[in-house]
Amino acid sequence: MLLLLDLDGTLIHDRGYRAAIDSTICRYAQENSLPVYPPYDDEVHLLHAHGYSNEWDSVAFLSGILHRAGYLGLMDRPDYETWIRNTSEFQGLPNERARDLLLNESPSTLHGVIHTLLDNVTDVAHTPTTRLFAENILGSKLFSLHYGLPSVLNTSSLLQELDEPLIDSQSRAIILAHRACVFTARPSLPPGYQWMHSKNSLDADGTYLRTNRADGPAASVPVHPPEAEIGLQLLGLENLPMIALGQMQWLADQYRERVYDLTKPSPVQALAAMLLAAGIAEQDALHSAYDCYRKIGNPSEVEALDGEDVIVLEDNAAGLHACHLAKEMAGRSGIRLTVHGIGISSSPIKQAALKPYCERLYCDVNKALHDISPGL
Repeated sequence: MLLLLDLDGTLIHDRGYRAAIDSTICRYAQENSLPVYPPYDDEVHLLHAHGYSNEWDSVAFLSGILHRAGYLGLMDRPDYETWIRNTSEFQGLPNERARDLLLNESPSTLHGVIHTLLDNVTDVAHTPTTRLFAENILGSKLFSLHYGLPSVLNTSSLLQELDEPLIDSQSRAIILAHRACVFTARPSLPPGYQWMHSKNSLDADGTYLRTNRADGPAASVPVHPPEAEIGLQLLGLENLPMIALGQMQWLADQYRERVYDLTKPSPVQALAAMLLAAGIAEQDALHSAYDCYRKIGNPSEVEALDGEDVIVLEDNAAGLHACHLAKEMAGRSGIRLTVHGIGISSSPIKQAALKPYCERLYCDVNKALHDISPGL
């Protein structure tokens, strides 16, 4: 049996990300003389249900709505739920759907700012909401160290201050007793980089980040910061295998792909996580998952999954859907595996989105893990 685990909303109560959404929206709105309306929790859950699992997309989208409201003199609270639902009428990645909806509903005078917010949400240097969000999440010290950009907030890391583990010590033992892998859309360091696991690592003068590549001399700091590594450290699971955004960005760079075409809900990340949990080396797992995706031969590494039961704990329908697609993708190579989706959420909105992909739904991840391994 293989165990695949999402981070935020599944293993971690991601209060840091939630607080950073509000802080970013409020700061950006105030700086631009816009109505100040951070989202309600149910609206954030609805964003997740519609594929907006990356906060870079969400804060840019909501800020674009506020720009339109301010320009048109609409001072009442925007109907975020209707805006979110209406993005389903458009095609593309979440930021592209949000951008095209806003362009369709806004005067041409605002098109420039909409493009600035939503064309490239991963560009920390040039996308203003992404830059604010990144500094809120990392804290000013790590933000400047990682990106080489001046800080403007003088703030500590909301991830470190506010995130809380959802698992107890028994659940941690259950996870460590299985062949397991975390797969998350959180930013992370790519293959070849290491995260220093000292609890006081961020107090050091930059020594928490080791940029000596395993396959060559020191390279520049990678695009994605070690947010997933910070999460694993919080959970006491520092040595657990992981496929996060840094690994997927590295894979996308190898083949000149867009990272979000390979990340969940794409099956590539899910299959790579399954392979890593099964004991395949990180880079081999990534390459083999891509080869299956592009139908490049029959990578022998995928045979490690034949006959496996894969249990997936997720709070997001996109991640569960990715695992079911990975099963189908492996099946084209004659590999038989079974995917058991376990949804983790107390939100009725998220539970409704999870239900089609789940065998069971739980409000409590500890109960889910205990049911998986009742003897531990």
